[in-house]
Amino acid sequence: MKSAPHRVCVALLALAPSVIAAAPLDRADLLIAEAKAASGGAVWDRVVTWHETGRLSGGGLTGTYESWTDLKSLDNSGSFELGPISGGQGWDGKEAWTFDSSREVRIETSSEAAAQAIQDAWRSAYAFFFPQRFHGTRRYAGTRQAEGKKFEAVTVTPSGADPFEVWFDPTTHRIAREVQITGGHPHTFLFAKYSPVGGLVVPFQTTDRVGSNARFDVVTTVAAIELLDTQPASRYTPPPPPANSLEWPDGQSSVSVPFRLLNNHIYVNASINGGAPAAFIFDTGAIAVLDNTGAKRIGIDMRGALAGGGFGDQIAAFGAARVQSVSLGGLALRDQVFIGFDETALIAVEGIDSIGLLGYEFAKRAVLKIDYAQRLLTFTRPGAFLPPTNAQAIPFQFDAHVPVVTGALDGITGEFELDTGSRGALSVMAPFAAQHGLEAKYHAVRVATVGYGMGGPSRARLGRADTLTLGGVTIEAPILEFAVDKAGAAQAARTAGNIGGDILKRFTVTLDYTHRQVWLEPNPASREREVFDRSGLWIVRAADGAISISDVTSGSPAAADGLAAGDQILSVDDTRAEDIALYDLRERFKGPIGKQFKLHVRGKDGERDVILALADQV
Repeated sequence: MKSAPHRVCVALLALAPSVIAAAPLDRADLLIAEAKAASGGAVWDRVVTWHETGRLSGGGLTGTYESWTDLKSLDNSGSFELGPISGGQGWDGKEAWTFDSSREVRIETSSEAAAQAIQDAWRSAYAFFFPQRFHGTRRYAGTRQAEGKKFEAVTVTPSGADPFEVWFDPTTHRIAREVQITGGHPHTFLFAKYSPVGGLVVPFQTTDRVGSNARFDVVTTVAAIELLDTQPASRYTPPPPPANSLEWPDGQSSVSVPFRLLNNHIYVNASINGGAPAAFIFDTGAIAVLDNTGAKRIGIDMRGALAGGGFGDQIAAFGAARVQSVSLGGLALRDQVFIGFDETALIAVEGIDSIGLLGYEFAKRAVLKIDYAQRLLTFTRPGAFLPPTNAQAIPFQFDAHVPVVTGALDGITGEFELDTGSRGALSVMAPFAAQHGLEAKYHAVRVATVGYGMGGPSRARLGRADTLTLGGVTIEAPILEFAVDKAGAAQAARTAGNIGGDILKRFTVTLDYTHRQVWLEPNPASREREVFDRSGLWIVRAADGAISISDVTSGSPAAADGLAAGDQILSVDDTRAEDIALYDLRERFKGPIGKQFKLHVRGKDGERDVILALADQV
C-alpha cells in the first residue's frame, strides 16, 4: 500500500474574524489570510518544528502514528502502524523515501513521487500560509457544496507539484477540507475536533477519504502536538536499510526458477508457511498479494478493509496479514505482510487458478534476471552479480514499488513504468496523451478491453507508434493503449506510460533494485512485429466452464459478426470450451489475418454458429 503522508491533525479553527489592514487582497489571498489570522496569526511565523503523535483507525484496523514537519524548510518524516501493516515516509527537500513493513527502504525520485511528496509537504506545513517563504500559486476557485454546507475554495499549486484545493468555511474561516484534484483516486482530507496548542488552534481529527467513498475512511486522532526548535537534518533522512533478510540455499549465490508465460504474465510456483506450492503471478512492481479465498484455504486470516486500486476505475477493498514464510525456488523470506483481496474475477479473466502475486519483496533483495525466451527467473546475491556485457545499463527511479525509466515515444520524452504485471504493450496515461494530442496523432478510435487488475477491467483506444526508445534500446512499432478509465492508474499526472509484458517479453530483463539500474537484452522475439488481438473478443471463464464474452472491440470482426457482451462460446472448431485454455485461445486469436474459427455461441436469441475471420485492429 502506498499512502501519502497524512497531514495528520493539521487544519484550522477560527477564533474571530480579523481585519487585514493592508493593500487590497484578491479573494484567494484574503481567504488564506483570514484563516491564518483566525487560527493563531503571527504565532504561525514563529513555529519551526511540528511533532505529532496519535492514533489511526480505518477499515476495521487500529494503530498509531508519529510525524515530524519543519515549517521553515518543508522537510518531514513519519511512521505508522495500522493492524499488520506498518511503514514510514519522508521528504528531505530533495528526495522522497519510504520504508515498508519489513523496514526495507526505498528512495523514490520519479516525477510522480516527487510531486506527491512536495504536495504532502505543503499540506503538512501549511506552506500556503507563507507565500514569501515557498513558491507556488493561489487562485480563487469559487464555491463548493458538500453535505448540505457551502464552502469557498482556493486552488493551491506548489512549485514542482500538482494542484489541490483548500476549502474554507465562510462562517468560521476554518479550513474545512483539502481536496486533491489530480491522480488516480484523489483523496479528500476533512478536519474536525479543533483544540488549542501553543497559541494555535488546530483540528485534532483528520479523515482521509478516497474520493467520496466513506467506506475506506482512515481517521487520525491527535494524542499530542509539540512545537519545537530546529531538529537535526538526520530527523528527515531515510533510516539505514536493514540487513538483507533473503534466505539462500546453502553455498549458493544464484538461484534459477522456471516460469510459465501465460497472458504475458509470469507464473511461478511458491509456498506459503511451508505448504504445497501454488501458482502466483510474479510482478516486479507488486507487493505480496493473496487471494482471499486462497488465503482462507491455507489458514491465513486477512484483517481489515482498506482502499486499493490499479488500472481500471474501481476501488478494491483489501485486508492484510503477516505470514510466517514465503519460499520460491529455494529462496525464503520470513515474517512478511501480504495484502488480500478477492481475485475471483481476475482468476476468471486469466483462466488460471492462481493464489496471488509475488515480486517486489524478492526483487528488492536480489538482482533479478528475467529470461523471457528461456522462461527462467534467475536471482543473484547483490555482491556476486556481474552486469551483462552485451547490454547497456539504463538508470531507473522508483514510483512506489515500480521502476520508472526515462524514454521517448516518437521523440516525446517522458517517464515510463516497467511493469511485468501488465499484460499489455504500452499503456499511455491519459494526462500525458492529452498534453501531447496523442490520440489524434495516432488515430486512436477503436476501443477495446485491454486488461484487468485490482481496479477492475481497463479499456483503451488503440494506436501504434513508430518507435519507443529507452536508453540505447529502440522498440519498433509498439502498440499503444490510450486508457479511457476515468480513475485509477491511467490518470497518473506525471507518468507517460506503463510498459507491460507484451513488450518486455522481447528482452532478457535484468533489474538491480539496489543500484536502480535495468538492462534490456533483445531476444529473438524482438524482431517480430507486435500483434494485438485480431478477433475483437475479451473473453473470461464462466462458472459452468463455457467461455464468456465480456466485451467486444468496436469495429472488430467479432462486432461485425454480431457477437456481444454476455454471449457464451460453447465450442471452438468443434472443441468444447471447457477443454480449451483461455491463454491458448487468446494466442490463437493473434494468428494470421484471415484465419477463420468456427464458434458455437449461445446468446439471448439461442444458439448459433459463427465463422470468425481474424483482422488487424490496429
